[in-house]
Amino acid sequence: MIDLGFVLLLMAWSAGVGLRIIARFAPAPEHPTDALALSVPLGLGTLALAALVLGELGMLTSTAIGVVLIVGGVIGGKAAYEIIKRSFHTLITQSRPQGFLDWAFDLSLLATLIGTLLTSLIPVTDGDALCYHLQVPKLFLARQGMFFDPDLHETAYPLVTEMLYAVALALRGPVACRLVQWGLGLAFGAGVTALARPVLGRRARWGGTIALLVPAVSNGMGAPLNDVALASFGVATLLAWVRWADRPTLGAAALAGVLGGLALGVKYPALVWVGLLGMSMVIPLCFNNNIKSGSCNFKLILMRTIPAVLTFAAAAVLVGGCWYLRTYSYTGNPVYPFFRHTFGGSGIDEVLDPIKRPLPLSTFNLVTALGPLTLQPDRFDSFSHQFGPAFLLFLPAALFLRPPRRVLGLSALGFAFLTICLTRRQSMRFVLIAVGPMAVAVAWLALTCWERRGAAGRALIALMVVMLGFEASLSLARGRHGLSVVLGRESAEAYLMRREPTYRVGQWVDKHLPGSARLMGQDHRGFYIPRPYTMELAHRRRTGLGTFGESPQQIVDHLRREGYTHLMLCPPVPETAVEFDPTLSIHLAPWLKTRRPLFSEPITDGDGVLRHYAIYDLQSEGDLAETERARR
Repeated sequence: MIDLGFVLLLMAWSAGVGLRIIARFAPAPEHPTDALALSVPLGLGTLALAALVLGELGMLTSTAIGVVLIVGGVIGGKAAYEIIKRSFHTLITQSRPQGFLDWAFDLSLLATLIGTLLTSLIPVTDGDALCYHLQVPKLFLARQGMFFDPDLHETAYPLVTEMLYAVALALRGPVACRLVQWGLGLAFGAGVTALARPVLGRRARWGGTIALLVPAVSNGMGAPLNDVALASFGVATLLAWVRWADRPTLGAAALAGVLGGLALGVKYPALVWVGLLGMSMVIPLCFNNNIKSGSCNFKLILMRTIPAVLTFAAAAVLVGGCWYLRTYSYTGNPVYPFFRHTFGGSGIDEVLDPIKRPLPLSTFNLVTALGPLTLQPDRFDSFSHQFGPAFLLFLPAALFLRPPRRVLGLSALGFAFLTICLTRRQSMRFVLIAVGPMAVAVAWLALTCWERRGAAGRALIALMVVMLGFEASLSLARGRHGLSVVLGRESAEAYLMRREPTYRVGQWVDKHLPGSARLMGQDHRGFYIPRPYTMELAHRRRTGLGTFGESPQQIVDHLRREGYTHLMLCPPVPETAVEFDPTLSIHLAPWLKTRRPLFSEPITDGDGVLRHYAIYDLQSEGDLAETERARR
């Protein structure tokens, strides 16, 4: 619970700092939760940029981070107290359910928040997190600065989320990183609610509820990745953009650009999102209720929007461009490892391999992509990271009911973002920004059907209630495997020993290998290995080691020259049980037959996959008998 308290304080800190920044550009939203939807991502993004500066200066330490937090607390403490006080008052006085459907939405939201919170309190075993989202900030903190490791290419990515994890790791630990993502999920829900408020009024929270219940979102809220973070920053950018469209000022455009720049620092898909918003600024008629069709002065609109577009773009480039400049300086490619043939420099072709696009590219397939994305989610990412049935079931019906121009425009932006991204890499985790604006349309449909009370409307409402209950139950069920830890019946160490193989291996490494040891291994997950660790597949992609007909001894000699002292193998049983590359085991098979591993243990992970872990001493020159004598 200490981690939860730390992250709640961090969110309050971010709200205060964010509000002080907003005041420099435009008036803050009147509704307190709308203000939080803008200020929390803005404050967290500012903290990430501060950590970036510390990292580039070689001062990324817990002491320096603490100084940043103290300064921010002094600057934004009063504003944070006032906005939190107003938010609680509003929640108590204006959010009471009124009717059956209100209760259905609110209970589903409550169940989802409880389920995602329980999941967020469980020790981290998520594969991608242990591979890079937590591994990268761990290495930065170990060196007290930022650097590029060509065998961990994610060190060159935009890293706003990972710098927030650096703060959490420096002051608490990996569970706090989970909770950072949970807090960003709350900000995402608040942002969708704010987008829905002009058309749904006091039931605007229906939009936020629908967005948070999407399985990919609720699943992401409990995982220290960066997908929900991208959705949160992206929706905050859209909210600031809509506020500019309603009341066009250069300050409002600059604020939208700043938030867009922060989104650019989270993940590459934000380039598409910010580009869409920038281009859409020249057609504000879709969102500005103060301008009537047929009565507007086109020349006047251009005179107002061109400076706004330039201001938006300049702010986004100024805030977010530092990540791409950093990437370019390391690799010669500003969007490394993607599109190296377009932008030059280095890159990895596998990241855009055709296998990443299981849906054949055609206009029809892209326009109707919600069908296969909903009905066959395992084709695109995984069953857990899916959109659920909300959009396939209800978006077409909402369009038939002629939604307001604002709802239609928001949905069009979300759908355009989804469609463009699917032309490159078809992963639902990468396009969660689209969930926000499309959820507003689904919530509008629910309210419209509820108010009209027709037979078709009642059927849609009944179907929606079933969907809400189903998605909320998924959130509650997701954290069941770690409930013993949350309730204090099992220690975090025991849980990790039982469910995370690399933690068990890491404990052995910490006890038996010298501090100078450096490991090369087949496992992608290196966070719990307490020595320098390199994923063999990444090293082979860069160097081509083993692809030139080298003998086993030549491969071993190469690893020794590179400074590696130990080799870790972990073939699963069977090898097809999980995605696994056995190339190294095949190439070194003759060498391995003459060696006895220092460590050998079959370990089953939390998904029930058995792996045979073995660690070999690369410095050993003898055969099996000599190795055995050395061990004795």
